[in-house]
Amino acid sequence: MDRDARIGRCLQGVESIRCISRVSNDVLVQAIDVDTTLEPGWADYSVRTHASLSVHLRHIGGKAELRLQRDEPAPDGPLSMCLTPAGAPVWGHTHGTTWAAGVKIDFDLRRASEALGQKLIVPQEPRAFRNDRLRLLADRLADECRKPERFNQLYFDALIVAVCIDLLRLGTEPAVQRIGRLAGWQVKRVTEYILEHLSEPVRLAALASLIRLSQWHFARAFKASTGLSPHRWLLNARIAKAQQLLLSRSMSQAQIAVALGFSEQSHLCRVFKQTVGVSPAAWQRDRGAT
Repeated sequence: MDRDARIGRCLQGVESIRCISRVSNDVLVQAIDVDTTLEPGWADYSVRTHASLSVHLRHIGGKAELRLQRDEPAPDGPLSMCLTPAGAPVWGHTHGTTWAAGVKIDFDLRRASEALGQKLIVPQEPRAFRNDRLRLLADRLADECRKPERFNQLYFDALIVAVCIDLLRLGTEPAVQRIGRLAGWQVKRVTEYILEHLSEPVRLAALASLIRLSQWHFARAFKASTGLSPHRWLLNARIAKAQQLLLSRSMSQAQIAVALGFSEQSHLCRVFKQTVGVSPAAWQRDRGAT
């Protein structure tokens, strides 16, 4: 998915812009950091070829916000986000700030709709609004852009699906129908696949295709069936396998991390403690496997 122009055209009062991008299901996510002067500044973030959701996350000093019109303040100040069709203007405005951060999510509506199995619609007119859940999702997407871990692709895919679901709930499309549970054989097939690929990056599209569902329906039905998101189920399975390996004392923690698809030992330790409540070393020590 190509952008028609670089981020931040028509710059004023901006010293530098840094952008880190990731793509999932033909949705382009860009985490943007802007160094600014203290003088009033503007940056044009419009995209000629794609619909966009633009979210300002935080800034240092002064005032920073997104605007649909350069000289008209946002209705909810820095908490406003902008949903725009292709070609519509989006302005970043700063005054008295030294740094600002935000996220742009650009959609190829046709291709993303085909990939997700759900028609995405953006209003014909630009819209500025406030939505705390979408802001939280955008913040998490920015974190995934800034600290990419290839084994977290399933989580990134799931965040994109969640953003798309929330966009539909804005009233641009009839309410999404209620999704039932997966059949027992479907849960079995998906979970067996996950267990067979613990050391590899797992994609949401791959899991959904196993049982011939769209990613949209699969993600929701899997959680309804298991009580866990696909990403959380995968992490739990990796931690359960890590516990087996710790008890066997056949591998070091660093070796276990690599074998189970964690980016490094510290990543394993972080997820292990979040899941079990103690570090791998403490868990192993308490069970006499030292």
